[in-house]
Amino acid sequence: MKGETGRRSDQFNLRLPDGMRDVLWNIAASNRRSMNSEIVMMLEKQIHETLLTKKADAQRA
Repeated sequence: MKGETGRRSDQFNLRLPDGMRDVLWNIAASNRRSMNSEIVMMLEKQIHETLLTKKADAQRA
């Protein structure tokens, strides 16, 4: 799932609740990443955890 991001990557607009952009910006800055890179990292982590959970649930069934 990891891949290069850049001008040719998929793009879409994202609406955020009030204040979330500033929170994301601060987190990204503290990790020395762009906001885009920070959001991609967060999504990759959540997707990975979700897939692991579903796999574990399927093995228990």
